[in-house]
Amino acid sequence: MRCEECGREFEPSHRGSPSKYCSGACRAKAYRKRRKANAAGGGKRDAGKPSAPTEPSESQPLSSREFERMMDGSIEDELRYVRDRLKKYMDNPATPANAISNISARYIMVCEKLHDMAGGDSLLDLEDEVTEVSADVGASIV
Repeated sequence: MRCEECGREFEPSHRGSPSKYCSGACRAKAYRKRRKANAAGGGKRDAGKPSAPTEPSESQPLSSREFERMMDGSIEDELRYVRDRLKKYMDNPATPANAISNISARYIMVCEKLHDMAGGDSLLDLEDEVTEVSADVGASIV
């Protein structure tokens, strides 16, 4: 038989499927060629079969752009959903007592994020309040 890679004559082993290559090195070389050709877009296609649809399916991984488009839901909607779930966990009597502190901390964090995204309420924003202090308050010379 002739090796499909180098063309050298070789004696097949008569075990398993018929050999195409004279050695492991030729088999590896052919594999690298096939892989390189497929990566460059030169892979074989059946002319009778239509090409696969371009929409992502369960077997195809999503690109980062496709994933972002799929997840275009409003972040505020997601935060509201998380807030409501956390509230349900806190109100549920079956929630373990040692989990309440962690859940409540996350609940407060999510509520603060929602508050910040909504623009907040200027009456409740104590951090933004500017207080003026006179330089001579409480100081008197006797």
